[in-house]
Amino acid sequence: MIGVINIGFGIVLAFTDSLAVFGGIPFWTSIMYIISGSLSICAANSMQSCQIKGALGTNIISTIFSCIGIIMYSTDLAVELCYDDCYYGYPFQVAQGMKGVLLIFTILEFWVSLFTSIYGCKATCGNPDQPLIIIQQNVDPSGIPVQIPQCNVPLQTTPITQPYNQPPNMPSYPPPYAK
Repeated sequence: MIGVINIGFGIVLAFTDSLAVFGGIPFWTSIMYIISGSLSICAANSMQSCQIKGALGTNIISTIFSCIGIIMYSTDLAVELCYDDCYYGYPFQVAQGMKGVLLIFTILEFWVSLFTSIYGCKATCGNPDQPLIIIQQNVDPSGIPVQIPQCNVPLQTTPITQPYNQPPNMPSYPPPYAK
């Protein structure tokens, strides 16, 4: 979502004099945010090591792009571009406000991608003697194990003792309306 918002604000900022827009910061950083977020969601859903490594790489690149974006937006807010007619009225104030919002979103994306990179690195760069990731084996209602596609990396699986459509064994209590 941060990437989509940055693209929207970047399109509006394209009509103003902005150092960040001249460098394309709102656009190429936004595309990287969208790619890294999508890969992170895919890696979280399937928990395959190759997808986790791909999400880790794109999050590291996204962190670097965010650092560059923070520097560019900060510089853009501090330096006022002035050509022949310097008019610091309402359009200038709106552009400065949008740059401030983009700076806040870029800082947010920096921290999100940094922490996602840290956790991804812990997941992939752990102790080589221990299994990389433990995935529970999926079982459909008929009790037949569902195959999880591998990514040329052997992963240890642990079976689920009950199918996913049955609740675990819990003590039965009388319903609250029974007397």
